[in-house]
Amino acid sequence: MEITTENFKEQLPSIRKTIQEANFFAFDSEFTGLTTDRNIFSFDTPEEVYQKTIENSSNFTIIQLGLCAFRVEPETRQVTYKCYNFYCYPKGRFNVFTCQGDSMRFLAENGFDFNKLFRYGLSFCVETDEQRLRTELRERQEQRANALQDEDVSDGETASVNMVPVPPGEEKLLSDITERIEQFLTSENKDLTIKDCNGFQRKLVYQLLESKYKKKISTSAVHLANNHKGILIERKRTKEEELKLEEERVTQENDELNNMIGLSLVLQELSKSKKLIVGHNMLLDLLFVIRQFFRPLPADYQEFKKTVRELFPHLLDTKYLCTNAELKLHVNSSVLGHVFESVQKEPFKIPEVTSGCDDHEYSTNDSKQHEAGYDAYVTGLCFLGLISYFKTDLLDLQNDPILKSYFNRIFLLRLADVNYIYTHGKEPSISREHVFFITFPENWRSTDILIRFRNYGQVHINWVNNNSAFVTLHNRDYASHVIKTIDKSSSLFTICTFNQFKAKHVLELNGDTIVVVLREGIVCAAKPKKKKNRQP
Repeated sequence: MEITTENFKEQLPSIRKTIQEANFFAFDSEFTGLTTDRNIFSFDTPEEVYQKTIENSSNFTIIQLGLCAFRVEPETRQVTYKCYNFYCYPKGRFNVFTCQGDSMRFLAENGFDFNKLFRYGLSFCVETDEQRLRTELRERQEQRANALQDEDVSDGETASVNMVPVPPGEEKLLSDITERIEQFLTSENKDLTIKDCNGFQRKLVYQLLESKYKKKISTSAVHLANNHKGILIERKRTKEEELKLEEERVTQENDELNNMIGLSLVLQELSKSKKLIVGHNMLLDLLFVIRQFFRPLPADYQEFKKTVRELFPHLLDTKYLCTNAELKLHVNSSVLGHVFESVQKEPFKIPEVTSGCDDHEYSTNDSKQHEAGYDAYVTGLCFLGLISYFKTDLLDLQNDPILKSYFNRIFLLRLADVNYIYTHGKEPSISREHVFFITFPENWRSTDILIRFRNYGQVHINWVNNNSAFVTLHNRDYASHVIKTIDKSSSLFTICTFNQFKAKHVLELNGDTIVVVLREGIVCAAKPKKKKNRQP
């Protein structure tokens, strides 16, 4: 079901109920741009990847969020789902974000409706902005309530201490409005609308009305065409009428506030549920959701983990689940579409999944790839298919002994060994004493590098660019001898330890990267055919 400003108020209670009744969720996002990983090296730590990722993605935003809620009936074990596809678009002149040309073109080519996004996208805000908006609204409503209570004992006069002096240029405007009000009071018209005033002029008008007509008229703010504001003037209402009107006004203001907070209300409900949330290669989705709907991402890595545990304590990344040795025998690629193809075959078995409502239904026979709601749905099916291999109890997911090794581990691309962020603890610490960074002539091939390292045992090569690479020794006993004894006869050949490379920031990555790693019994080397499309 698509959710926009056109149906958000109507659907919000149902969405909250769906979240409360679900057993687990799958989600996916579409962004205005993707971070570059070209400055991420295969031997970076998870903390370094986190720091680089938040720096590279600071100005991109989520414009579509898909949330698929799965429910397992306790008695029948029947699985049902409800999918929501939220369009979200920042409101206001001060909300600025960056668009990446290729990303926007990619979305357009896959049928993304930008007109719907710009016209009907849901607003959102972070926690501090929500608190400020709620406080400001509460104070305004309390002031009006107090004014209504004090009105019976007021003498109708306004103290001049807070009066704003009327600039000479505005005197004619107020004189004309005074004349219109006097005519209105002697007429049979029900009301009078003051329009074509800016914010300061409306303040002067309210000041005039309060000081001169307080016992004769009642006022209320109105929204006019083209987002303009006006002042509605009516003959003095009774106390009962004022109270009823204020009650209606409070309800309208609260609805408008909910619209301003928008999609953040849904994410807050999701966080409050503390239930399992499944994503595929979900690092960017997680980072963007936290930054866009909750709070700024902390610079401190441990604070980031603390934030994730607080907001989303139960996560599972299906891309990391695909690193399981048994699953890898049957899932050749961890790309979402390839995983979905794999889990539709033996030895996997996706349970029968039915839609909880026709409005929420997707069909894999009608692919809508790169629509966030559909991708969230497919992610959920992939999860169900993968865990069917382990015969996991769908009603007791969080206590499954195999899945426990994959919960709260967010997959990291490109890394050679510790390829995840563990939000509930520390990642393994890996020594880099056997890793070296080398530079060499551009005409070198893998064999040239292997010849240089032939005296140090088995090696694995991953290139960084056409004239540099990381090299890792399988036999760490040789590590202390390499710098001293390796052939350095070529002036174009340089070598340093990984720690020296990190300390000196030798390589500023301005091209594609390939890394060299030495493994037991295996010599691996990969060199890209075309620099612009090279993959690690």
